[in-house]
Amino acid sequence: MFNSPPKYALLLIQLMPKISEHFQEICIKMSLESGKALKDLALAIKTMTEPCPVDPHIKNSKTASKRFQSLLELDLWEDLNLLEVIPVATVASLLSDIVVCTEKIAELVHELATLAHFESVDFKETQEKS
Repeated sequence: MFNSPPKYALLLIQLMPKISEHFQEICIKMSLESGKALKDLALAIKTMTEPCPVDPHIKNSKTASKRFQSLLELDLWEDLNLLEVIPVATVASLLSDIVVCTEKIAELVHELATLAHFESVDFKETQEKS
């Protein structure tokens, strides 16, 4: 007699691509936003000007990191193939660590700008010229 897989297993098979896709979106968001923040901070150091506000980039990357954390807390992981999940989860976890480091770097660059008396820049004028 044909043994059909449990409905839960079928649901997991259908969910795996969606979970992977969700992880991918989260990883892209964390990577892009952290990269934008680091680029702006590097430019500030290079030109010795006050860094432009990177808070939106850091906030967006932290939001993605929290989405990753909440995804890990779901009870879906028990029956999934760990060999498929671990590489994706590892990348997302490393990117979450990078988000934390980027936030610390931003704080330190702002402190450096204050202590080294970096040149002030009117960001509204700079954006209007772009």
